[in-house]
Amino acid sequence: MLAANLASVLDRDGAPDAVALVDLSGAGPVSYTYAQLRRMAAATAGALRRRGLGPGSRLGMLCANTARFYAAYFGGLRAGCTVVPYNARAGGEAIAHVCTDSALDLLIVDAEAPAGVPASLSVIATESPEFDAWLAGEPDERVEPPGQAPAIVLYTSGSTGRPKGVMLSHASQLAIVDGLAQPGVRAFLSRGPCIVAAPLFHMNGLVVSELAFAIGGRVVLMWRFEAAPFVAALDRYRVTVLSGVPTMVALLAKEREVLARADLSCVELVMIGSAPVAESIVAQSREIFPKAAIINSYGTTEIGAGLLGAHPGGVPRPALSIGYPAPHAELRLVGGTEDEGVLEVRSAASMSGYLNLPQVTAAKMRDGWINTGDIVRRDADGFLYFVGRADDMFVCGGENVYPGEVERLIERHPDVLEVAVVPVADEVRGQMPVAFVVTRPGAALAEQDVKDYVLQRAAPYLHPRRVWFLDRMPLSGANKIDRHVLKARAAELVGSATARA
Repeated sequence: MLAANLASVLDRDGAPDAVALVDLSGAGPVSYTYAQLRRMAAATAGALRRRGLGPGSRLGMLCANTARFYAAYFGGLRAGCTVVPYNARAGGEAIAHVCTDSALDLLIVDAEAPAGVPASLSVIATESPEFDAWLAGEPDERVEPPGQAPAIVLYTSGSTGRPKGVMLSHASQLAIVDGLAQPGVRAFLSRGPCIVAAPLFHMNGLVVSELAFAIGGRVVLMWRFEAAPFVAALDRYRVTVLSGVPTMVALLAKEREVLARADLSCVELVMIGSAPVAESIVAQSREIFPKAAIINSYGTTEIGAGLLGAHPGGVPRPALSIGYPAPHAELRLVGGTEDEGVLEVRSAASMSGYLNLPQVTAAKMRDGWINTGDIVRRDADGFLYFVGRADDMFVCGGENVYPGEVERLIERHPDVLEVAVVPVADEVRGQMPVAFVVTRPGAALAEQDVKDYVLQRAAPYLHPRRVWFLDRMPLSGANKIDRHVLKARAAELVGSATARA
């Protein structure tokens, strides 16, 4: 029987002298073997236990992507703590809420506590003599908690509202590592390194890291995503697997000179997820990584990952499909037709609930079924496609508009690289769609070109009433398009135009 502690993934197959991690977060690359990384985690666990932390304790983390993140994260898990990683750049109000809501016993930061951390909370910095002493201290044995004990709490704000703590058990996360992740992904990870540039307070970066460590693979870790250094790292370390969000691919496509100098034939698998994927992004991915399999992956913090994969009959997976339901997961579509509706999921990878929010949990999760809030369509072969968020839908002149539907239309234009559609208030129609567009390098596109393109292909109410062009999309801490920023900017631009009129 496998160990019940998620920290066990670090202790499995990696040979002690094999390189587990290449940390690119500092002035130069630093490599860590499995023996070194395990020793760091075990020593951190020992230090936490000596401070009185263990099962029932909550360890907060406001840390960037470094080797010491893994030491604190796996050390906290190893000691039996519930680990609460969060974005150190989220802002004082959000940080204060997370620290208080999760009732932290100790907070680990990189250098100094950011604004919002309560003065009463004990804090230790990874870049401090005290943490150095932790890493040099006596290691501790791994605590084996019950399978449903909370391993981590990941905070997500969803579309609106204050951050909500998603409680994820050791059992749910080990289910992803040991059973739900597609076998093909493990095969790719065993042939070469993976790269992690997504923030480790986000499920994408954590799951990819855990999958790689569990099979004795190697992680190339970047402090944050930057297109040119990312390409250089892929080439230098002969990275086999990468996982990211669509905006990362859009930013890579702009680095034409850097890409021309790099040999990216090593990349065999590109998993794009955490946000809707467009045809243009798939096309760019195939151009940049000509020898790689491109997968439109799907998952949420609440339902986990690995719930969709290949067709059991070998039917090729369409480029924009999020996959075919895996045999170990239950999925259903509700509130619509037989082949289109809101996706509900029940699986071993699902969350236990939202921290301190029983009513919200009850509304989201019934009899083990989690309502994702995502509208999904099923084709004749059983493949699923993301249509849009149910709570993103707005009404324009009495017609329902899903931003994702309009985005997919605009993304088909050969000069469009990336697009985001948001609503703005309108006295006559209630709300109307407007668009922000990033064009392909060297393309010349006018506002009317975009409007006409949609009008020629869809109902008039779907066309964007205004189109603004950007060099790049604003990004959230998880490298997703920040729609809150775009909505505010659209309201400001429309208001300014109305005032001038």
